[in-house]
Amino acid sequence: MKVSGILMILLTLAGSFQALAQNRAISGKVVDAGGQPIIGAGVVVPGTTTGVTTDLDGNFELRVAPNTMLEVSCIGYSTLRVAAVDGMVVTLQDDTEMLEETVVIGYGVQRKSDLTGSVASVNEADFTNRSTSDAAAALMGKAAGIQILTSSGAPGASSSIRVRGYSSNSGNIGPLLIVDGLKVDNIQYLDPEMIESMEILKDAASAAIYGAEAGNGVVLITTKTGKGARDGRVFYNAQFSLSTLAHSLDIMNAKQYIDFGKDYGWLNDNMLNTINYNGADIRWGDEVFEPTWNSRHTIGVQGGNDRGNYFLSLNNVSNNGIFAGDKDTYKRLSVQINADYKIKSWLTVSSNTSIEKWSTQSISQHSDNGSVLLAAITSSPLEAPRGRYEDLPGDMQQAIDQGKKVLQDPETGLYWTVSRLGETQGGSPFVRRDATDATNGGLNIRGTLAANLTPIKGLVFTSRFGYRINQSNSHSYTEPYYCSTFVKADLFSISAGNNTGHYYQWENFANYNTRLGKHDIGVMAGMSYIESNSDNISTSASGAEILSNTAPNFRYMSYVLSGGDVTKSFSNAPGKSTSISYFGRLTYSYDN
Repeated sequence: MKVSGILMILLTLAGSFQALAQNRAISGKVVDAGGQPIIGAGVVVPGTTTGVTTDLDGNFELRVAPNTMLEVSCIGYSTLRVAAVDGMVVTLQDDTEMLEETVVIGYGVQRKSDLTGSVASVNEADFTNRSTSDAAAALMGKAAGIQILTSSGAPGASSSIRVRGYSSNSGNIGPLLIVDGLKVDNIQYLDPEMIESMEILKDAASAAIYGAEAGNGVVLITTKTGKGARDGRVFYNAQFSLSTLAHSLDIMNAKQYIDFGKDYGWLNDNMLNTINYNGADIRWGDEVFEPTWNSRHTIGVQGGNDRGNYFLSLNNVSNNGIFAGDKDTYKRLSVQINADYKIKSWLTVSSNTSIEKWSTQSISQHSDNGSVLLAAITSSPLEAPRGRYEDLPGDMQQAIDQGKKVLQDPETGLYWTVSRLGETQGGSPFVRRDATDATNGGLNIRGTLAANLTPIKGLVFTSRFGYRINQSNSHSYTEPYYCSTFVKADLFSISAGNNTGHYYQWENFANYNTRLGKHDIGVMAGMSYIESNSDNISTSASGAEILSNTAPNFRYMSYVLSGGDVTKSFSNAPGKSTSISYFGRLTYSYDN
């Protein structure tokens, strides 16, 4: 046993000596771009624990196997992989992104260390894998002092951004929105996957360059480019999300409803016997709301070289609201095309274009005389939402006998009914849903064209043209129907609207930055001309008989009858506004 143990030890030592013999000792030095030694740089064999750090002179020694690659890194420098060679000198380049991290400010960029105002910066990683297709909603929880408000859960409803609460009593209490230098009225069209960075200028000092428009802050968004994908990259992202009611409706169940009615004297056992109450307990939250799947798909390409970069993405969003049926939907197809090209060492041109096609169907959410939600929370839990003729209240039966339309469930053919124990202003939530067909849709094109000239070192002159072209239309149609004395329509009504507009801005500004010893000086000056044009038309008609045919393909203003009791209305008034601005900024710092 002792002999065999000694033999095992000798064999192990022999193997270790053989492994050490295969390794070889190398030495080297790590320096910066100026040739100065870098102290404490890490020199390791990737994927192993083998490694050393450089000494006070930047030197290192290490035993490695032949054909080994080394990874050299140090805070403030870009990591470098090199082949292990004895006597090697490794030169690390400054990681300017880390040491000189900059943020976008009005008409320029600035190092974070030089900022005197309050600016919140959100980068690309913060927008990755967000479950929302709304860029504003994706900002939630990502920046201090920023509130994201959602006033509606309807598909396609955009969130609102508030910078440090409410700071204005005017109608416009949101921040100024700027995407790639273009002032926009909303950022709902931007898929979070397309955003490279977002800066929020939160105080007066930071936002002052934009004047009175920036009284509630400024949101500066930069979309992605092809940088960092020099070999070309094809990407595809798919996301599916399930939307459900966040919590059960906090409303009375059947027992509570009966006890409440009896306590207040408007319900008794005789009334329950009259409607043949059989102990039903209708859960209106389950009747009205249903889980729905939403999808988002993004496909694109990006790439570049030392002369230019390109980024192209196609995004498709399809959302179906949680209200039962397909009357609340949102669909969006958007294209983002970004490119820049260095024509000369002193001239770079760039373009950013966004094309958005969208459509929505909606149901009443807020109304003076009720909505689907009001109807859902005020409906009786004692009676089913659907019924036969004999299950209807007397006034609904009378309406049917008089030839009036009482809406029916298209799947079962049963009537949408309301309580026979007393009507409410809400009526049936399904009648509220089905009474009106309303659609909206449109096409938006937004973009910028820019040229950057650098005639001398430190001076950059930018000329940028931005534009927005928008077109949208809306249609609404309601037929006469009867549900209750509160919820009914005695006449046909139809309406249509068309909104068109174009906006453009032309801006020219120059930035000059220089260092004189320990003095850093920056100067910016420029001008901006903005013109906005709109031409909106809205029409409507109502009456007992207004259409030549009520089939869906005839429910347009062209088929409205003339004369008789038809009431028509229309409005149209083009609008135009212009502004010209001059602005400038002077920055100075001493010894960083």
